[in-house]
Amino acid sequence: MKRLGILWLVVLISLMGFGVTTIPFPLVTEQMGASDFWKTFGGPGVFSIFQLLATPVWGRYSDRLGRKPILLASLSGSVLAYIWLAYASDLVSLLVARAFGGIMSGNLAATYAYATDVTDQSNRAKGLGIVASAFGVGFAVGPPLGGFLGTDASGNASLYGPALASALLSFVALLATWLFLPESLPREQRKPRAASASAVTHGGSPLRALRGQGVLLGLTIAALAVSIGGATMQSIYQFWGRDLFGFPLQLIGLQFMLFATFSIVGQVALIGPLVRRLGEKRVAMLAAGGVALSLAMFAVAMHPGFVWATIAFFGIANGLFLPSVSSLVSYETTPKNRGAVMGVFNSASSAGRIIGPGVSGPLYFNLGPAAPFVVGATLTLVGCLLLSRAHARADGGATASAARPAATPRDTAG
Repeated sequence: MKRLGILWLVVLISLMGFGVTTIPFPLVTEQMGASDFWKTFGGPGVFSIFQLLATPVWGRYSDRLGRKPILLASLSGSVLAYIWLAYASDLVSLLVARAFGGIMSGNLAATYAYATDVTDQSNRAKGLGIVASAFGVGFAVGPPLGGFLGTDASGNASLYGPALASALLSFVALLATWLFLPESLPREQRKPRAASASAVTHGGSPLRALRGQGVLLGLTIAALAVSIGGATMQSIYQFWGRDLFGFPLQLIGLQFMLFATFSIVGQVALIGPLVRRLGEKRVAMLAAGGVALSLAMFAVAMHPGFVWATIAFFGIANGLFLPSVSSLVSYETTPKNRGAVMGVFNSASSAGRIIGPGVSGPLYFNLGPAAPFVVGATLTLVGCLLLSRAHARADGGATASAARPAATPRDTAG
């Protein structure tokens, strides 16, 4: 559990920098003369594009070099990225700093691979839920903290305080990883250098990890669909809450905190009991259905109280989805390929955080406030259908035992 705790810190820092700037970032880009598109897309879109590109690469190299060196390298880069963001004085510099931060946050592949290395099948979903809860904590602490630190003495929005705070926290995570986190992947289970070089030389693509594996591909597409739905809500919410209900940014920050808090409840308190009772497959399908329903609830919301209840429900469903489907993916692969597969899987979530902000603005401003939520709910239902293809075992858990060899002693070591 100590190793999972350090991992939790690493993921927290990777996402907290993004969460802490969620509220002030659009206002800062506006002050720098950004267009309406960049006001919405510049924060989550740019960050996620480069996270998408980097995550499979970090995951593949973690299979070859081990998890710890990748975590150390990416955390060092995160420190530099946040310092750069703090001192960015124009829009181009701001966006480039955000892109560099996205590259460094690609360490999520190695992080999830580490979590699967140190958990066995009986507690893997719970372990992944603990690590994934850092997403929720990052978004719980980030927006309110960003609102507090993100205003300068003259009352203007500023990223100086939030970015420096994130740089300091990244440095703490770097030290913790270096001093306290042992390597989880033994040398005998690492991919040889020649194998990695061959994959690149012969047109190797991260998607090769999914070639001929229809179930894995379906799970990845399902993660993409659910991620688009969630990102659509989070990218348009400031405009939607202001225009329909008159919510100020400070209140919106608190609502993001509520969403994140209930995500943590799902990821930590509920995922273990639900998986033991229903299995990963059913939990993942229920979570995806819950995300779709909550998006539909946003589309028809007419009262602030209903909005608060919807946010809480959306948080629980969103929190249950990632650890349950991540566990399903881990059972469909082997230790030698797990980093690469997890990299592709997490890239699908990153792609959703690109597409969601990219389409939510045009849908909202051209078709009306309900349009982004209706489209997001529809896509999430498609993802729910794809989840039905995953394998399930008789004891309620999910596995691909027919396609996956028996676990080695190291694979089952907690």
